[in-house]
Amino acid sequence: MSTSFIRRASAVVGVLTLAFVGVFAAAVPATAVTLPGNIDPDQARSLTVHKYALGPGNGAIAGTGQELPSTVNLGTPLAGAVFTATLVAGVDLTTPGGWTVANSLTPQAASTRLTGTPYTSTPSAANGTATFPTGMPLGLFYVQETVLPTAATNPTAPFLVSLPLPTGPVGAPANQWIYDVHVYPKNAVTELTKTRVPAPANSAEARNPDLIRWSIASSIPTLAAGDSITSFSLADTIPTDLAFVATPPTGVAPTTVTVANAAGVAQSFAAPADYTITTTGSASTLTFTSSGLTRLTALQGGLVSFNVLTRAVSIPPNGLITNSATATINGLTETVTGTTPIGQLTVLAYESTNGGARTPLAGAVYQVYLNQNDANNQQNPVSINGITDWTTGPNGLVAIPIITPGNYYVREVTPPTGFNIPQTNPVQTVVVAGPSSTVPPIQNYVEFNHTQVSAANFLLPLTGGDGALWFGLGGGALLLVAVGAAVVVARRRAAIAHADA
Repeated sequence: MSTSFIRRASAVVGVLTLAFVGVFAAAVPATAVTLPGNIDPDQARSLTVHKYALGPGNGAIAGTGQELPSTVNLGTPLAGAVFTATLVAGVDLTTPGGWTVANSLTPQAASTRLTGTPYTSTPSAANGTATFPTGMPLGLFYVQETVLPTAATNPTAPFLVSLPLPTGPVGAPANQWIYDVHVYPKNAVTELTKTRVPAPANSAEARNPDLIRWSIASSIPTLAAGDSITSFSLADTIPTDLAFVATPPTGVAPTTVTVANAAGVAQSFAAPADYTITTTGSASTLTFTSSGLTRLTALQGGLVSFNVLTRAVSIPPNGLITNSATATINGLTETVTGTTPIGQLTVLAYESTNGGARTPLAGAVYQVYLNQNDANNQQNPVSINGITDWTTGPNGLVAIPIITPGNYYVREVTPPTGFNIPQTNPVQTVVVAGPSSTVPPIQNYVEFNHTQVSAANFLLPLTGGDGALWFGLGGGALLLVAVGAAVVVARRRAAIAHADA
């Protein structure tokens, strides 16, 4: 076979590289079959796909059809991709005319002249490798991705590959046939996460410990040249343990949207020009408009953050609230979940008698604080759905219903009627995930012991032995007065009688 024929045949590589991209040209591993001279129709052929995520640094250089060494960093391999390869009719690669036809075809044109049953690859493994069956005939194949990996937003564009594949006059080695062909198609992928955003310490949001803010963050996918972002939405679907907050408490930010470029610099996206937020029932959805999609396409490699403000309204038995989020980008979806702990706090007010028995007390009022200074000064109490004071009932108990786990200070601000404020006040306590328990293992529970007010300031009638004593003393005094009066009267009578004589 002439060098000019191989040069013409090698032009098919140009068609091939329209659709798959590699990173570096590399020497063929020792196990690959690469032979000079005429095509050997009896030589075994193979086609192997290596599937990776498309990134900003791994899509700029065309592949060669040869396997790259393991030392080359190709990025993140993708599992689960499946490909089909279908023979293109009317292309006889054993003739110069066949190569002329092959070089004239685009993948789109070739898709209209497919023949025979497609060959299906294995799903790509964890290392991204998918293999086609042995025994594929000599010819030109139209290869398309039929099953996308998880998190992929765009399928690989269909591409053409010949078996065998020429290296061409500038290949390494030059002017040879690759019988073991390796291709490296890339997928645009997105990374979706959902996490709880802790409230800043001692902030207004922290003082509302039933509030839970979720961050749904999705990367803006890196696309193949010429592709664009045609749809981009993030949805938060909450369980019955949560409710969306339409009007946040004073000082607490509402649900927000942040878009950053690949360098992490925030961009000035705004509703409704760039996106809309729709909340219905258990779902809140961020959807970018056509204007926003155009801007996102120019921010590939950046990040979209949808920070959703919710309120916990109940506590699961295990104390963990699980919430899901879904990203829909270019028609393909990915769902993740996020989990956060939630707890509560129960307070008991009681009086302890000398015998050790406890009597529950109603009417004790409590507040909860984030730090001891606020508790000592009775300032900045926490608020649960607008409530800051909790009062014990006839059983002496009151529940502060929904609290983010952490350290708190409980202060009695009003004692039960007729009782003193406890000497130990405030009391530091720890809230953990889950409901309160008053039996071992005790958790999310605190007690306040009370004493009655003192009677020292009250003057009561005196009775009993001491009273008889005082009555006796009083009687003696009256007797002495009576005797003295009699003596005075007797003396006055004697004086009068003496005067008359």
